[in-house]
Amino acid sequence: MEISVLTYNIHKAIGNDRSYQPGRIIEILEESGADILCLQEVDFQVPRSHNDDLARKLAEAMGMEYDLGLNVQLKKGAYGNATLSRYPIVHTENLNITWGIKKPRGCLMSRINTPAGEIAILNFHLGLAGFERISQIKMILESSFLEMVRDQPVIMLGDTNDRVSKLNQLLAEGGFQDTYRGNRMHSFPSYTPNPLIRIDKVFLNSRVQLVEHKVLLNKRTRIASDHLPVMARLKIK
Repeated sequence: MEISVLTYNIHKAIGNDRSYQPGRIIEILEESGADILCLQEVDFQVPRSHNDDLARKLAEAMGMEYDLGLNVQLKKGAYGNATLSRYPIVHTENLNITWGIKKPRGCLMSRINTPAGEIAILNFHLGLAGFERISQIKMILESSFLEMVRDQPVIMLGDTNDRVSKLNQLLAEGGFQDTYRGNRMHSFPSYTPNPLIRIDKVFLNSRVQLVEHKVLLNKRTRIASDHLPVMARLKIK
């Protein structure tokens, strides 16, 4: 069976025009046709995003189930990662991967019941410093959740903030391969004619086979967020 997953840092649905427009994000997600959506920088009751429960707003508009992992607490509201799914989400936990006094970070870990059986989705947003990201990936790879689902199809995806793919070897040692196959289209920053930075990534364990990897680039995605969505079509073994 094939499924499609998408990772997208939506920048709180505040576009490059500085306008909060969740409708643009909804249109992009709907047009993608992806079955499972892993979103980062999702606001919850924050004034800049009209005090919306943004994950709920997106999920309800698309008729999907969702879970939200809040990582950064603000004076009013919070934000974090959200996973939306066409299929039942049977379990979710939010792993705290914050390093020391650095900005709070999380990995939202979900078990999803697809027609091909249960799969695991790990939706993360890693830190800005190289040593921080290495520590965070180690925390994920050593987590009790990943140990529990290791024999299942596992897809790990999100905003790595890793511009030079230094994490790939560590992830490969943990059994995960990058879906990137050398195409020139990257995901950041969205507003440039040819985005040159590849930080939004998808990794698969051996129970999942890549069919297609692509970056969604069009007039709407160029303005809706500072990142472009990255999508992978996959075959579950």
